[in-house]
Amino acid sequence: MFTNRLIAPFAVLGAVFLVLAWTYDEKYAFYFVPCLVVAALLYITSPQINWWWYTRNPPELSTELRAFLERNHGYYQRLSDTEKRRFRGRIALFNMGTDWEPLAFPEDSLPPDVQVAISAQAVMLTFHREDFLFEAFEKVIIFPRPFPTPEHPYDHASELHPGDGCLLFSAEQVMLAFVKSQQWYNVALHEYAKAFVLKYPSESWPSLAEDSVWEALQQISGMSAAYVESVIGIQGVEPLPVAIHHYFVFPERFAQTLPDLNKVFSGIFAPLAA
Repeated sequence: MFTNRLIAPFAVLGAVFLVLAWTYDEKYAFYFVPCLVVAALLYITSPQINWWWYTRNPPELSTELRAFLERNHGYYQRLSDTEKRRFRGRIALFNMGTDWEPLAFPEDSLPPDVQVAISAQAVMLTFHREDFLFEAFEKVIIFPRPFPTPEHPYDHASELHPGDGCLLFSAEQVMLAFVKSQQWYNVALHEYAKAFVLKYPSESWPSLAEDSVWEALQQISGMSAAYVESVIGIQGVEPLPVAIHHYFVFPERFAQTLPDLNKVFSGIFAPLAA
């Protein structure tokens, strides 16, 4: 981290003064104190300092993760080279600003490609906004496969908890949708779409109350409401996050089939997907 580089010279200098005080004269111990104070202050404020630095100098994704993103993410593929660099920087910052909690993974370590596959969905939704984090949903819990919870005591692939400020995902379903976006419904995009609606409630969200909307969504994607529910694993899926999913994943068909809704979403998310 950037702060470690700031702390290092003060730590070294403090150690030098301690050696001098021990070896030559105790008066050098006096100079150790300010070094210790500065290093401690830097350590205490390291989250803020690191965030300030990395928002101005985003770290680059590894070559492997860049190729993974380029192969599989349609929205990223449509970006210019400058926008792609910004998108990757946003992913790196999103990863830093999110509290990831892998459960039942070997050594409790989250594979980096799973992290990127999830982060890319959130970054895509907020890409044209200055505030690209989901502060109310900083906690992300990932299981290797579908999981039960107290609210839904049966296996399912995703969940959003506004009260607890967390999202839950099955890595298996996330990765299937990331590499097979035209065949598999993306539960990460679905839940972050719900989080986006909660984050921006004053946007001109459509009601989508008509029965025909599900027919149109199925015409766009080939995915029925029953199929979407089967992937998520929870019944009673609302059409709005599904429509947002299809707007990003099937942009041309969405614009042709639902032109008015496409215009509304373009005003909210920016006109890149169309």
